[in-house]
Amino acid sequence: GAWGLMCVGIFCTDENIQYAGYPNVNDACGRGEQFAVQLVGLLAITAWTSVMAGLTFFGIKMTMGLRVAEDKEMMGMDISEHGGDGFMDYDALKGQAQNDKLAGATAVVEQRNGDPSYNNQVAPLETA
Repeated sequence: GAWGLMCVGIFCTDENIQYAGYPNVNDACGRGEQFAVQLVGLLAITAWTSVMAGLTFFGIKMTMGLRVAEDKEMMGMDISEHGGDGFMDYDALKGQAQNDKLAGATAVVEQRNGDPSYNNQVAPLETA
């Protein structure tokens, strides 16, 4: 994005601009005029995007809010929205079950079309 936009001004040559149909550029690339034009374009795009994103987020905040209710946040969005825990109380950072309920659980592993990668992913659940 921004790097590509600036590269036009950094790596331009007057010959390339002349081939594009502008024969009287008078060393615009060598003097940095093209770089300045690209920089103004980048600043205009950044300003437009920032204003539009700000207005969008402000509108969302004033209507439905950017965050969920605190009780739903504490419960977890998987449970409050879908009725189930997406991670089965497994703490990936500690590498162990967070509660005793999961420590004794077993998982049923079915072979799916003989795909060994599926079984390699599901096998750790058997020992969880």
